[in-house]
Amino acid sequence: MRMKHFFPLFTLLTSFAVVQVAQGQTLQSLDSALQWAQTITAESLSDHLYILAADSMEGRETGKEGQRKAAAYLAEQFKSMGLEPVNGSYFQEVPLKVSAIKGGVLSLGDEKLTFKNDFVPYPGIEVQELNAEAVFVGFGIQTPGWDDYAGVDVKGKAVILLSGEPGSAEKGYVLSGTKEESRWSKDPSMKRNLADSLGAAAIVMVSPEFVTLKSRLVPWLSRERMRLDVNREGEGTDLPTLIVSEDVLLRASGWKSIKDIKKKWPKRKLKSTALGAMELSLARKDEKVSAANVWGLLPGSDPGLSQEIVVLTSHYDHVGVDEKEGEVYNGADDDGSGTVSLLENVDAWTSAHRAGQGPRRSVLFVAFVGEEKGLLGSEWYSDHPAFPLDQHVCDLNMDMVGRFDEAHADDDRYVYLIGSDKLSSELHEISEAVNEEHIGLSLDYTFNAPDDPNRFYYRSDHYNFAKHGIPVIFYFSGVHEDYHGIGDTPDKVRYPKMAEIGRLVFLTSWEVANRDNKLLVDRVNDFPTDR
Repeated sequence: MRMKHFFPLFTLLTSFAVVQVAQGQTLQSLDSALQWAQTITAESLSDHLYILAADSMEGRETGKEGQRKAAAYLAEQFKSMGLEPVNGSYFQEVPLKVSAIKGGVLSLGDEKLTFKNDFVPYPGIEVQELNAEAVFVGFGIQTPGWDDYAGVDVKGKAVILLSGEPGSAEKGYVLSGTKEESRWSKDPSMKRNLADSLGAAAIVMVSPEFVTLKSRLVPWLSRERMRLDVNREGEGTDLPTLIVSEDVLLRASGWKSIKDIKKKWPKRKLKSTALGAMELSLARKDEKVSAANVWGLLPGSDPGLSQEIVVLTSHYDHVGVDEKEGEVYNGADDDGSGTVSLLENVDAWTSAHRAGQGPRRSVLFVAFVGEEKGLLGSEWYSDHPAFPLDQHVCDLNMDMVGRFDEAHADDDRYVYLIGSDKLSSELHEISEAVNEEHIGLSLDYTFNAPDDPNRFYYRSDHYNFAKHGIPVIFYFSGVHEDYHGIGDTPDKVRYPKMAEIGRLVFLTSWEVANRDNKLLVDRVNDFPTDR
């Protein structure tokens, strides 16, 4: 069955004239692409999704058997449809590990402290054992007019420092000269980066908010967490950091009060800043995990353009199975919908290629793993790309394109676009023109703002292209009541809607892949690249 709204204006465009877009550029004739776009159908999408989001795929959790089954299915589809392997394989192995802190003891001078009760590590700590001399360095700040490290050698030592900065909101802060705190209070990474640059072995942060921080961090630290299995040595934010209460510092040092410390420290009138030995022992779980991105390439036909790469992406992982109830989180919309739309784009492109109408530029298709764990698969790809990053023209990323949200309860014919205008005005204008002439969806830019509280721009795999200056479009239909729930099943997906979005992606990629000139990158991105 064909969808109700199939190519608005198509019957009127038997000979499509060029459409003006940004800066005098023109949209090339897409007549030859329309027949291939029609192969993206609701029926085919449904066929794939009922396989990919079946209970047998076990929720496709990264590192689990269901994820590997899904990867094998996608690789077989890529191969059978005619994509070439990349570097000899349809899989890009992504090294991962699962970590969790199960317990630990910290000795600071004569004080014996236990994990959860008396200290908590800052997230990302990698060490298991640590021994170093402890030295107090005030607030741990070094800036014109204030130097806590003056005359103190902290190389190889654990630095003990107070959170915040000298002064108070009542009387004013020393560094700012006002009642407004400086960046040294607002951005703790500044203190950590400084200590790391001076050769410190660890940081012990003394905080009056220890109880609150503990309540937030302990559940997160105790839970198994997946990350890339890479050596991040040299990055200041990975310097081992522990958080303790003010009372711990007083007991370990024998000093009278925090108020007294803050008064005497600037004049170096504390009896001794050497606090003896610090020893840390953490009971950790660190387990290596096997997982892979699935990729395939359609080489470009133009010798002068084939080294340029248009990328189409989705993520195929989801959140697995409920351990207590045994129920499967099928992830039909998140992101089975984007993944099967990727497959249908593969089919359309390779069908055109077999008919002698393949792309001038090369088109790379990637289904990422580990998105639900923190965009891990796409981060690995952006650090280890199949081709140099400067050859990547753009990334068109599909994530959750099969349902609707409350804002569009009466309207299936829409899609949220995020990021389309942030780096390339030309990509944005192409997208708009293709939609206006051939698809007719309502393009909603609600989430395309840096102050969007949902931060969707940072929550899918396109981000790991955009942060490197590669233009992106994130296609998204919004969050619904079944998001990350057991109700996200294939029977609730709006397949005709999804087919329209898939055609929009295909025709946009066709235009970008076949233009004479590479997309302009002419915008300064107003989304910060540090999420």
